[in-house]
Amino acid sequence: MKPQIVTVAFICIFALGCNNNSNEEDEKLRMKANELAQKFILTDGHVDLPYRLQIKHFRLEREYLGVPVSSKEGDFDYERARKGGLDAPFMSIYIPSKHQLKKDMGKALADSLIDMIGGIVEAHPDKFALARTPQEIVANTTAGKISLPLGMENGAPIGDSLENVKYFYDRGIRYITLTHGKDNQICDSSYDSMNRWNGLSAFGEKVVAEMNRVGVMVDISHVSDSAFYDVLKITKAPLIASHSSCRFYTPGFQRNMSDEMIIALGKNGGVI
Repeated sequence: MKPQIVTVAFICIFALGCNNNSNEEDEKLRMKANELAQKFILTDGHVDLPYRLQIKHFRLEREYLGVPVSSKEGDFDYERARKGGLDAPFMSIYIPSKHQLKKDMGKALADSLIDMIGGIVEAHPDKFALARTPQEIVANTTAGKISLPLGMENGAPIGDSLENVKYFYDRGIRYITLTHGKDNQICDSSYDSMNRWNGLSAFGEKVVAEMNRVGVMVDISHVSDSAFYDVLKITKAPLIASHSSCRFYTPGFQRNMSDEMIIALGKNGGVI
């Protein structure tokens, strides 16, 4: 049984990268990494299973139910997660930027993906469970289940109504990545050269404040540098970068975070 501690998966990667001296040493480190993975509760900030299943026209019928349990496609299923010690992968409710052009700005898609995860849990109650709090993750792990917390990638479905922040919180969303591949009504994207708002929009400032109030983590993966620093100025809670890397290794690629941004995130109490 794992102890009531939540940590992050980098411990395994760090352990594996410490020493390359010999195959024997590598094997010892691999065994240690596996020991740590099985000992502690591990979370993953971003798993793209919901949208991948959606584009496969996934249905909760007998011939499809094995997909999230055992699959050679993608990088996540129950069997591989259990073997690797992964306990709480955040299911990404991903809203492609093209949905920002629709009247509902992707809200219906978000709802359908959330429903899909709920359906998977209902179909496999012995293997998966929803999780809205760290306490629920601990309880699920103790019961031998993999928790499926939810994060929404692209805040576009909030539309122009702050009430939708609470709506998605009530649906189980615990972080929102403010934008994705294009500038939206909340902020600018690292991928978009338009710089529509030069950071956060006036509405985006209200969205961040409402997320703080309601209890939804603000995820700054994918946002522009200006948007990141704007969020940092006004947030009352630590930020997360749910799936970002270090720009040091990809010079000029603004999708990743600079050393200065990572240091600022650390001072905020946030995590990357």
